[in-house]
Amino acid sequence: MKFDDKKAVFVLSRGKVLEGNLQHIYQELIKQLEGAKIHFVYTENKMDLKLFSEASVISNARYLIIDDYYLPVYLIQPDRRLKVIQLWHAAGAFKKFGYSTLGTRFGPKDTYLQLIPVHSNYTHVYVSSKNVVPLYAEAFNMSESKIFPLGIPRVELFNNKVQIKKITKKIYEEYPNINDQNCINVLIAPTYRALGIQKESGYRIVDTIARFSKDLNKNVQILFKAHPYMPDNEIDILKKLTNVIIIGKYPLNEWMLVSDAFITDYSSSIFDFSLLKRPFAHFVPDLEEYKKNRGLYYDIEVISDGTLIMDEEELIRWINFREKNEFLDTSGMIHFNFENIENVSKKIVSHFINS
Repeated sequence: MKFDDKKAVFVLSRGKVLEGNLQHIYQELIKQLEGAKIHFVYTENKMDLKLFSEASVISNARYLIIDDYYLPVYLIQPDRRLKVIQLWHAAGAFKKFGYSTLGTRFGPKDTYLQLIPVHSNYTHVYVSSKNVVPLYAEAFNMSESKIFPLGIPRVELFNNKVQIKKITKKIYEEYPNINDQNCINVLIAPTYRALGIQKESGYRIVDTIARFSKDLNKNVQILFKAHPYMPDNEIDILKKLTNVIIIGKYPLNEWMLVSDAFITDYSSSIFDFSLLKRPFAHFVPDLEEYKKNRGLYYDIEVISDGTLIMDEEELIRWINFREKNEFLDTSGMIHFNFENIENVSKKIVSHFINS
C-alpha cells in the first residue's frame, strides 16, 4: 500500500463519538493540512482479527492520533515516516498509569510487557504542563524530549463564550429542570476502578449515592456522569432515584458548564474543573486501598485545592451546604497543571505537522 502523506487516522477508544481532545485536533487539522484524508478507527483493544484491519488502516498513514492505550501501535514496527501523536485523555498527573504502576496490583506484569511493550512508538506526546513531563516520561517509558507541554485541547472550550452559550442552551433545552435557578446541580463523575486480578478497590460510589439521595436538600439534584467503562448494572441502580439525572450524552467538560459543584475521586477531570473556579471535592473512602493497589503521583492534599472527604455523612453535609455562584480559589492548581489554555489545538497541530 502506497504511503500517503496526507492521511491521518484518528482512533476512538472510549466511545463511538468524536469529542474532547480528538475533536478539537480534528477540526484544526483539516484547517492546517490542505487535502487531509481523515480516517476513523473504532477500537476495542482486543486480541482478535480486527487488529489486522486496524493495522492495515494505519500502515500507510502519515499521522496516527490517539488519546488512550492503543494496542496495535505497540505490536507493529511503524514506518519511520509515521507520526504517532498521543493526546492522553487526562490533564495533569493524578493517579498512576502505565509503567508508573509497575510492582502494584494494578500494573502490568513483566511477562506481558515482554510480549506487548505498551506505550511504545509514540513520536509526539502532548501534556498540560512542563511540571508533569517527567511523570509522563516515566509512565510511557520514553524520553522527555518527545513530550511537549503545549496544553490540553478540550479546555479551550472554557475560554470560548460563543461555544459556552451554545452548549448551555442545548443542555437547558434538553434538560429544562437543570436551568432552575433555585436548584443546585452537583456533578458526580467517578473514575473507573479495575476489578479482577488488577483490582484497585472494591468500593462502588453508586451504592453510596443510592443511600444518601434521600438525605439531600430538596433543591439539590445530582448529575451523574458514568465512566465509559462502568457496567450498566451499576448505572441502573441510580435510574430509580428522582433527584439523580444520568447524563450519558455530551462530554464531561460540557456538563461542567452547567454544574454548581463537582465531586469525583481520583479522576484528573478535577484539573479541568479547576479552571471554572467553582467548589469541588474528592470523595475517597477507599484512599489507602487505592494507593496501595495502584498509587497516586501526589497526595490529594498537595495536588488539589478541593475538599478531601472520607466519610459519607461529611459528603452529605458538603453537598447540602452548596449554593449558586460560589467561588473557589484554584489558582495554585491552575498554575501547576496548565502551561497554556488558549489556541492549544492550533499550536499542537502546527507543531506535529512541522516537526
